[in-house]
Amino acid sequence: MRRVRQTVLLIAGLWLVFALAGCQASTGGDSSAPVASLTASPEGGDYWGLVEQAQRAYAEGRFAEAMSLARQAVTLNPEDNTAWELYTQATIASAGDTYLRELPDHRYRLPVEVFIRDRVNHTRDWFIIDVREPDEFAQGHIEGAVNIPLHELLQHLNEIPTSKSAPILLYCHSQKRATHALVILRELGYLKVFNLEGGFAAYEEWMSSNALPTPGPTPTPGPEEPDFGC
Repeated sequence: MRRVRQTVLLIAGLWLVFALAGCQASTGGDSSAPVASLTASPEGGDYWGLVEQAQRAYAEGRFAEAMSLARQAVTLNPEDNTAWELYTQATIASAGDTYLRELPDHRYRLPVEVFIRDRVNHTRDWFIIDVREPDEFAQGHIEGAVNIPLHELLQHLNEIPTSKSAPILLYCHSQKRATHALVILRELGYLKVFNLEGGFAAYEEWMSSNALPTPGPTPTPGPEEPDFGC
């Protein structure tokens, strides 16, 4: 477990270097689009086809596949940064997969019911981050959530509370992307980062089939909950 965590930290550090280098390059007149929005001309041939496939795989949470496709693209055109940046992001996420396999069930997961109860009773002031893509966010999101897509997380740390003990809740559609974001933030020292169990899909399902709990100093009684680490 310790070796995996060190690997994630190392990769995250490398990605920060790449991100800073990219920001510096952009100030020098480079107007290339970010990884998430492909704007290349068709003249790139197979290279851009592989990049597009890798981006799609990454957006859908198939990180190992995205890493493989991006690596193939890099061999075709090692001078272009798009595939390199995507490969770095996919590598971080893939390392996160390895780390997550060693986590106990329910570790760092907040059940939807508990989140709703916290909101109604104001027992915990969650800073909520939606790590889905902007088009997903526009179709519906939890009120008060900030949209920071997973692949842009390390570039927007200034939007996250500066206190490493601030309660932060992450979510995506199902849970996978948010869990990878959780790994990154935990390794960066954030102590109270949790993943909304089941993601936005579970939140919508709960809201459509349950009445809000009664506000008050005492939480509405419910079934015994698993230890999710709070």
